[in-house]
Amino acid sequence: MRCLTLCLLVGLGACASSSGISRVSPTSGDHFFVAGYHPYWAGDSWTSYPLDVLDELYFFELEAGADGQIMDAHGWPSRWQTMSEGVLSSGVQLVPTVSMHDPSAFEALFSDATRVERLVSSVLDLVREAPELSGIHLDFEVFQPVDSTVRDGFTDFVAALAAAIESHDSELSLSVFALAFDDDDVYDERALGQLADFLVVQGYDFYSSGSERAGPVGPVVGHGRLNWGTVVDRFEEFGVPARKIVMGVPLYGYECPVTSGEMGAEATGVGRTIPYTAAPDVLPELPRARAQAEAHGFRRDPESDTPYYSYRGEDGWLQGWF
Repeated sequence: MRCLTLCLLVGLGACASSSGISRVSPTSGDHFFVAGYHPYWAGDSWTSYPLDVLDELYFFELEAGADGQIMDAHGWPSRWQTMSEGVLSSGVQLVPTVSMHDPSAFEALFSDATRVERLVSSVLDLVREAPELSGIHLDFEVFQPVDSTVRDGFTDFVAALAAAIESHDSELSLSVFALAFDDDDVYDERALGQLADFLVVQGYDFYSSGSERAGPVGPVVGHGRLNWGTVVDRFEEFGVPARKIVMGVPLYGYECPVTSGEMGAEATGVGRTIPYTAAPDVLPELPRARAQAEAHGFRRDPESDTPYYSYRGEDGWLQGWF
């Protein structure tokens, strides 16, 4: 759920590219780099985004298939022409997100060099056909073990794509999503930190709809290892400079059935996603976190300073963290 998920990082600068477009990056300058995701299901809600404070907008998503082709671009680029023009005219950089979330497809793709080569070509075509774009963002998320050859295959793909983009336009960026915790060792974070211009690191879902108890979605401190401090330390241990770490901030939360109104109570079932706020026509079936908190009372976890609320519904206690 990324209804404009903000990514923040100290480090912003402007530079002139070979295409004549002035581009900013989190790895130069002395200001915050602020980016956000616009998911295809959010429709025209981009019109309400704070474009005056955004440096970059990621269109989410162009789904890659196991064969190395883009299997579903969700209308990109033709259906999103108005958004592209509006974003670019506001001085915000535009970057498409190429994604994959199917572990079986991930293994099939990155165990086959021919398919990897096809995907490099498919992705490079995106920037060749649209010189107004500022780069490519990769969002390949797998949360289970893979064979080491598959792990290396993904690293080789990022290396090949980085080289191809550099050859086409050295000022285009290549950013790569990275898991907060890669307990199954799916990715070579040390290599990815060297190959990518910057990493967009998962700063959310530390507690989620399926957690054993309710808790903060993206705490900066506290809660054992489940906090930003631990995550940043992990990437710095891989040799990734802090200026190449862009943290993903969750502008949403989860409302979960729990045993009581006590903070962090044990969950009794799977929760539901709650956008912080959203246009009425975006996921209208879901409650809004801020409205729920206003209705049931804002509370705060003193350990992480994270807001939450609790209330008793028809079927028992519910607790929302956002």
